[in-house]
Amino acid sequence: MKATILSHEAVPSGADSSEVHRFTFILDDGQTLPRSRVISLRTAQVLVAELTDADAFVRMLREIVRTEPVDYDSLPGQVFTDGDAARPDAEPLQP
Repeated sequence: MKATILSHEAVPSGADSSEVHRFTFILDDGQTLPRSRVISLRTAQVLVAELTDADAFVRMLREIVRTEPVDYDSLPGQVFTDGDAARPDAEPLQP
């Protein structure tokens, strides 16, 4: 499986940042059409706390959760694969 972060939606001023940071990503299992989805920071935090798998999706969520808010815009373009061994973070998306 491959998970790619496509975009980060900034928080509207005055909003609770943990609830409204949103990330669009695509999951590609290589067998079906890739699927684009959106996840909030809060949902990512809950899933990371509960999931023990180390597949591409969970690695992507862990990277979102551990990234500082000022660096969220650096996440789009990062690619995570099930084959990532030592690093749970990503490689840049190739053009």
